[in-house]
Formats: sequence, structure tokens, C-alpha cells
Amino acid sequence: MHSNPHADDTDGDRTETTDHPQRDPDETASPDDASRTLSRRRFVQATGTTAGALALGGTGIAGAQPLEETCDSFGEIDVGGGDFLLINNDWGASVEDHGFEMCSWLAEDGSYGYEWTTRPAGGEPNYPQVLLGTKPWGDDSGADSFPIQRGDVEELTLEVDIDLDVSGGEWNLAEEWWLMEQPPDQQIETHTHEIMLVLEWGDEHSHGGVDDPGVWTDQFGNTIDYWAVYEDGGGTEADFHIFRVSGGLTSGQIDLTEIVDFMTERYGLRDDLWLSGIEVGNEYWQDVQGDVTYNALDVTVNGTTYESASGDENGAEPDPIRVGEYDAEDATGDGLHNDFTGSGDTTHDDVTAFFEHLDDDAVRNNPDAFDFAENHGVGFADVIDLLRRV
Repeated sequence: MHSNPHADDTDGDRTETTDHPQRDPDETASPDDASRTLSRRRFVQATGTTAGALALGGTGIAGAQPLEETCDSFGEIDVGGGDFLLINNDWGASVEDHGFEMCSWLAEDGSYGYEWTTRPAGGEPNYPQVLLGTKPWGDDSGADSFPIQRGDVEELTLEVDIDLDVSGGEWNLAEEWWLMEQPPDQQIETHTHEIMLVLEWGDEHSHGGVDDPGVWTDQFGNTIDYWAVYEDGGGTEADFHIFRVSGGLTSGQIDLTEIVDFMTERYGLRDDLWLSGIEVGNEYWQDVQGDVTYNALDVTVNGTTYESASGDENGAEPDPIRVGEYDAEDATGDGLHNDFTGSGDTTHDDVTAFFEHLDDDAVRNNPDAFDFAENHGVGFADVIDLLRRV
């Protein structure tokens, strides 16, 4: 974590996603208020609760629980087979001291995330996150590949698929790591550089004008801006370097070796510095509330891939969804199951099959797979939308 100064001006080129109603920033969230804000997606993933019960806003939500959850300050959950740590990181404004709720959770389908009610004013940002590797303060997820000396990094890629529903003031979605003189198991707090790659951000998040736009385009087509650098990290001994994906990215792959190479070429970093690991999370300040789901977060380092949120808690693929005589399939790779007849495509026969089985439990218990109309439910509107796609 860092002390993160910001300029008063904004870039004005980002758009926040917002579905939540706004709370008076001076009003304190009660536990009942917090439970009412918890996401529909979370409970469907956790329990298979039917769309009908959720739509009624009744006992379907109140009684549902994820596979694992923590609302404790700095509570931790093992994800990705134990290589990753999901951390309920409220370092800037403790939920215990400020009277709002933030919870991290793991669902049965392997997805995970966190959500929080509107955070009141005061303090540095909170940063709920998932960690692979170590931190300069001694935190360690247990992944064998980290920390790794900078000169030994030949391949370092990140793949994400993250659903964001964040509204209010200043926030970002950011990946971060540190370069250290010694690995934390030998000596803590020897970091010399803190490096952040901002993946997505709201309108109010800014570091002033971009220092060096379009420094490179990586192998996956991402253009990277060198946003800003704060010497001594705005109050720490480490220099704080901030990059961003131009235009933002919440789903796709990123080549992180380019950042390592850039830092080496521009600042002459030594090969024997230790790269701590990878963490991804949401920084958010006052008057912000959010609901964030990680459908995938995978890191590949020198041929070894660490996967999380890509199956159930044991890494298995989710069970097929049987609709009528066939297992419904996603024929287009967009997460929606649009092939009901096994043809490998979407035809009028699929629309008919969907309509005939609209009230089946297999459809009702998997609303995210059939929400073609994107109206957070399953009904006739989804049949009509599927017909438009033929």
C-alpha cells in the first residue's frame, strides 16, 4: 500500500458503470442496508437461487450464503487452489471504525470478489484485492514463482475477466507490484520501486496530465501510457511509478514484461532486484460503493501459469446446463448459452427450444447464462433478444 497523491484536474475520458442508488455521503450504512446492496450475481453463483426468488427480493437473498465470505478487516480467503489470497483490505478507512460494510467472498463456481457499501469521507483509499506472491511487508500467498529476481523474468503476463459495478467518487482497478533489495523472508521493507498498472478508472481518478502517452503497444494490442511518477512514493522511500492501459481493460491479456523492460531501460534497474508478485484490486475513496466479481485472473511467469476464478474451488469446470435433450452451449464465447440443439450455432430451432424450456429449473437456476436482454433476469424478453441474434 502506498500514500497516493492526486492532482485536482481529471482526464475526463472515463465512464463509470453505475447501477446502485446513491446514498447521502453523510449517512452511515447499517448492516441491514449493506445486506440489501449485495449483488444478485453473487447469490446465484453461490447457491443457485432461482431468478424468481431473487426478483421478489424475499427470502431467496436473505438466506443465501457464498461458499466462503469474510467481512473482517484484512480478512483473507484462499482462492485459485491456494496460490492466491483474496484480502478484504480496508487500510485507508477501517469498516470497524467508519461504520460501513465491505465483504470479500468466494462462490461455488470458483468466481470471487468483494463489495462494499458507500464509504464515508476520510483517510487513504481502501484496496480490496487478490494477491499472488509476496509483499514487502511479509505477506505471502505461497506461490512458488514469487518473489523472482528481475533479471530472471523472461515471461510475465496477466489475463483478467472482471465485472465492475462501481459508482460514486474516485476509484480505480489496478494491478501492482514492488521491486525489492531483499525477498521479504530475508528482510522486510527493502522495496525501492512501487509499480502500478491502472486497468480501469472513474472520471474523478487522476494523476494530472499523462507524462508519456503511448509508450508502447504490447503483443496483445494494449497501448500503455506512463501516467505519472512520484519520487519517494509521496511519503515512502520507494519511488511510485503509475502506468495505465489506454482506454481501459477489464477483460483480456496484458504483457507485464514490457513494464519490467521499460523500467530497466529508463531507470537502469539492477537485475538482482526482487519482483514481489502480482496483486489486483480496487482502490476507492469516499462516497464510492461497489460490487466486483473476478471471473478469471491468471498469471503466467516463465511458462508457469497460476489460474484463479476459472472453475470451481478445486479447479474443475462447472457442470453442463442440461436444457431439454441437449447441454446448452456458448457458441460465440460471450458467456451466454445460445445453442440449445447441439448444432454449434444459433438458429430458429434454438429460439424455439429456449422458449419451450424457459421455466425449466436448469434455465431459472442459471440466469447469467441466459440473460440475453441484459435485464438481470430470465424471461420472454430474453427469447426475443435471442431471436434478434439469429
